[in-house]
Amino acid sequence: MGLQVGYYALSLFAGAFVAGVVAAIAWKRAVTSVGRLLALLMAAVFVWSLAAAFEAAVPAEAVKILLSKIEYVGIAAVPVLMFLFALRFLRSGAALGAVRGAALWIVPLATVVLAATNERHHLIWSGHRAAEGIRDQLLVYEHGAFFWVHAGYSYLLLAFTTVFLVLAFFRFKGIHRRQALSLLVAFPLPWVGNAVYLSGLAGAEHGYDYTPVGFAVAGFFLLWAMFRLQLVDILPVARERVIDSMGESLIILDEKGRLAATNPAARRLIAEAGGPAEDLPEQRILGRPAAELFAGWPAMRAGLEEPASSEREVVLEENSRTRVFDLRVSPLLGHGSFVAGWVAVVYDITRVKRAEAEAVEARRVADTLREAGLTLSSKLDFRQISALILDLLKRVIAYDIGAFLTVEGPELKLAGILRPKDSLDLIGESYPLAGSRLCQKAVQRMRPLIGTIAEPEDILLPLRPDLDLRSFLGVPVVFGDRAIGLIALYNRGERRFSEQDARVAELFASQVAIALDNARRVELFEKQAVTDELTGHYNRRAFLKMGEKEVGRARRYQRPLALIFFDIDHFKDVNDKYGHLIGDHVLRVMAELVTRTTRSTDVVCRYGGEEFIVLMPEAGRDEALAMAERLRQEISHMTVVTAGGTLTLTISLGVAELVRDGDEDLEGLISRADRAMYQAKAAGRDAVRG
Repeated sequence: MGLQVGYYALSLFAGAFVAGVVAAIAWKRAVTSVGRLLALLMAAVFVWSLAAAFEAAVPAEAVKILLSKIEYVGIAAVPVLMFLFALRFLRSGAALGAVRGAALWIVPLATVVLAATNERHHLIWSGHRAAEGIRDQLLVYEHGAFFWVHAGYSYLLLAFTTVFLVLAFFRFKGIHRRQALSLLVAFPLPWVGNAVYLSGLAGAEHGYDYTPVGFAVAGFFLLWAMFRLQLVDILPVARERVIDSMGESLIILDEKGRLAATNPAARRLIAEAGGPAEDLPEQRILGRPAAELFAGWPAMRAGLEEPASSEREVVLEENSRTRVFDLRVSPLLGHGSFVAGWVAVVYDITRVKRAEAEAVEARRVADTLREAGLTLSSKLDFRQISALILDLLKRVIAYDIGAFLTVEGPELKLAGILRPKDSLDLIGESYPLAGSRLCQKAVQRMRPLIGTIAEPEDILLPLRPDLDLRSFLGVPVVFGDRAIGLIALYNRGERRFSEQDARVAELFASQVAIALDNARRVELFEKQAVTDELTGHYNRRAFLKMGEKEVGRARRYQRPLALIFFDIDHFKDVNDKYGHLIGDHVLRVMAELVTRTTRSTDVVCRYGGEEFIVLMPEAGRDEALAMAERLRQEISHMTVVTAGGTLTLTISLGVAELVRDGDEDLEGLISRADRAMYQAKAAGRDAVRG
């Protein structure tokens, strides 16, 4: 499943990171139960923040709800752990007693159990909906009756926590008083965010919960208190072990901007930026100005030379490689609120930025293709369409020479050419398809082909040899199950076509097919294909989106549409006996067989677990039954060789054809095929029903 990491999800991941670091440091340095309770508290915050971050990033609603349930493990535990920590910090923990201590967990445990089983009673949330008007894909929950019991209980514990810390502030002296003050500052911050969330203000109506962000800020206060005020009697060796284990680069500066501490990731980053070697002992670089260490990286130097609380993106150019980092600088405040130093955390967000750039480019290409499709569709004359194809394609793919040819039996007929101009008189000429191995292969496979021109015959057209054509991209124009045309593109010299060029050209070719046959509707393409990682087929979300479009097309044009729903018989036994790795291997092998058996126009989806769907456009019930039977036979004859032995499989299949005259939607079609599949199982499995 693809993650969609926006700024909100990124802030939650940052909060989880900070909570995890604080929990790890507190646990390793704790010499009393106070430190261990703080570690458990921040571990609960880590679970809460991390689950919330993934909930904000994943697109699937079912996964979001599951992650929301996981969040409640941390949500329910945090108030109690905070209360116990404050009580123990006040040194009154022994007065609580085992029975009363256990009683504190009654409401949290009930909250977790009710959240896990919410579908049965709706006491935690009575409903949910997708947030509207925002970029993030969030769910907005309508809180149930018991949620308010939990909330009231949590705020009651928070009130007692605050009272305990105030008592500690007035009771203690010296460093312990400063510790209490730091806790009084840190602990209310997340609850302010929570109060905003419960009140429905500042974006809460869209599902934004700033409580984990508040814990991230509180985490920095706790880090400061642990380092500067010995909050949990920290030992120096524990600090180094925890910091060294971090994957992100952590840079700690003193008040003058000199290096005070680093972790291995930071030293590696310094070396990559042209600073001292990574294997140089840390003691050799401590005390040096950060601006000096990052002299070869102006953007990073600017962020650290005169540090201030900030978050910025910095770019590092490495030869032909560009990397993007998120630099977050926060102050370490000493006694009297003066700045005693700075903490800089550097995240490598290159992949995130690359994905964003690719999404922008994909949107640009999609917009251009849509405009091209409208332009082509407005032209009814074949000559006009042929003249426009290559000009429009030039907007999205860089090429030197292009030709559009129609498939006329065993020949290709030149319908349009873009450069060189002295070749315009070739329009209308026919050439044998077998005369060019590259053109022939592209047409036969009905998919784009990138090739290297090795001899003049590969070009097909009688072009001048001095053009130095070396790279070929052939894109068949496919209508139904046959190629009706070919777009042949050529590049000179060393410039090669890319896989992205092939994907874009294939999309464009589909627009051409629509224009050449006015009976076909304009196909709507996904900006990015979302596939199941294990099998390579469409995942559930992508299939549902594509399937609704196919249902609408079938009903609109009164065309047949059928669906096959099947799963592997006794697949649980395979996992139980051989393990999930073998089970995954079985799914991959079966998915490859399904790909080979189904038509190129069929849409195959891994619907969930061992369940698969084959959507068959332009196919009725009889064709789908035949395909289902073919799949059943192929899989029953298939053997899977594993380390644990040779496996044979069977599948049960259900078939349903869309009722075009009614109002049946995709969900109804799937449901009927699902019921048919269970009829096949009831008949003894390894069967087809529909």
